[in-house]
Amino acid sequence: MQDGQAAAARGHAPGAAPRAAGHGRRAAAAGGIRRLRRVRREARRILRLAGPIVLSQLGVIGMNTTDTLMVGPLGPTALAGVGVGGAIHFFALVMSMGLVLGTGPLVSQAFGAGRLRDCGLLLVQGVWVALAASVPVMLVSAEGERIARLLGQAPEIAGLAGAYMRALAPGVPGWLLFMAFRQYVEGIGRPAPPTVITLLGLALNALANHAFIHGVGGMIPAMGAVGTGWATTLVRWSMAFAAAAYLAFRADSAPVRGVGVLAPRPALVRRILAVGAPISGQLVLEVGLFSFGAAIMMGWLGAVPLAAHQIAINLASTTFMVALGASLAGQIRVGHHIGARRPAAARRAALATYMLAVGFMAACGLVFLGFPTLLVGLYTGEPDVLRLGATLLLFAAAFQVFDGAQVAGLCVLRGAADTAVPMLAAGLGYWGVGLPAAYLLGFHTPLGAAGIWAGLSLALAVVAALLALRVRHVLWRRAPGPPQPAAAVVGRGEEGQGDERRPALRADPAERLPGPAPSAQPHATREDAWSAPC
Repeated sequence: MQDGQAAAARGHAPGAAPRAAGHGRRAAAAGGIRRLRRVRREARRILRLAGPIVLSQLGVIGMNTTDTLMVGPLGPTALAGVGVGGAIHFFALVMSMGLVLGTGPLVSQAFGAGRLRDCGLLLVQGVWVALAASVPVMLVSAEGERIARLLGQAPEIAGLAGAYMRALAPGVPGWLLFMAFRQYVEGIGRPAPPTVITLLGLALNALANHAFIHGVGGMIPAMGAVGTGWATTLVRWSMAFAAAAYLAFRADSAPVRGVGVLAPRPALVRRILAVGAPISGQLVLEVGLFSFGAAIMMGWLGAVPLAAHQIAINLASTTFMVALGASLAGQIRVGHHIGARRPAAARRAALATYMLAVGFMAACGLVFLGFPTLLVGLYTGEPDVLRLGATLLLFAAAFQVFDGAQVAGLCVLRGAADTAVPMLAAGLGYWGVGLPAAYLLGFHTPLGAAGIWAGLSLALAVVAALLALRVRHVLWRRAPGPPQPAAAVVGRGEEGQGDERRPALRADPAERLPGPAPSAQPHATREDAWSAPC
């Protein structure tokens, strides 16, 4: 009896252990439900940011599509010249864009920490990075004809590509300046303004294309295919000036207007480049494999495989824009939470990003599996292309899931300003595994074109797995620290010059600037552009 009383006093009376176990299970289940609800709330916030981002990306794609549609009637030589020139120009532009993209994660973390003046400082230094990064792209564009000839293009195509790229060159600074603006506005949780500017740019692009390609009375001479390059330059600078006007007059741009000294600050520039240079490298590795490597190998197999590949990659790229938009929104949320020292919330944002990106791409994969012939038939009625394209879409179904996982991991890590390791993962997965596998399966097995796609899918699977491990290490095993204040970077002499600092916020960071939160803006359902050939 005494033993039983003693056991009861210690909480180990007969029947107490089963009751405690049952209570523990119920508590664990309740905790799991609470965590799931928090993840769902975070997913809804991400979706509110993602809508504008996706629309902006589609706006940029719409500009490219408009260019193609309006140049097409000029004949195959014009279309080939613009296509070759555009590919060379875009490859150079991607390298410079990656450098500017290094501003975004730093702005979002500074905003999450409540350091609004730091956000303005980062934008100003991002502008200097954009101006410097535009120089090599302009030099490459000036030598477009020579580069096209070195790539084996026919003289008439190379000449037209060179003239088109020379028309694009003056617009490069305008585009990169707009990118710097977008990194700032996205980073503070305001995705709508860049979206509005991009959609207005889309409308201007159509009008300018018509004017410069065909001419307008005696005012603008007809320039043919080269006119679309001048139209693009006009649109890029118009978007940059619209962004500058927004910064000059909007209340939520006060931190930018209060920065004071606008001179370059090497320490902050180095900080942006430390994040942006690996992003640039990752983009080059990815674009190099999917835009050049895969297309070139398909060309070796013949016109039919190349046409089928173009259709399949176009379908896959279209669905990718939604996953990329959700992932970029997740990047913003992760940056906000890390800046505000909320590691648990950053992990929830990461889970929600994966859930949205992978879930959407998995649904698209099921559509590809169920209706491959119907989807390819939207592009062509050629029987051989239709048959092979439908086969490639079966591989694209797996491709979709891995693509969603890799872009989610990539953007989550960017939100944590972790970009060097993802670049190495991309190099290993795309060029160390994917390219050799695509070549071996495509040319040393009976699979042919399907083998190349199997290699691409394997590349994405490897990169997705490596990035998931990195996310686990960065956000779960070692919580990332808050960003270092910009004043500490540029030196003690800057402190006290109106540096707006606030304690880490408990509320949603989107509520910190004057004006309504993004979810409450009447026109706030659109944003980002780049995308990225992410």
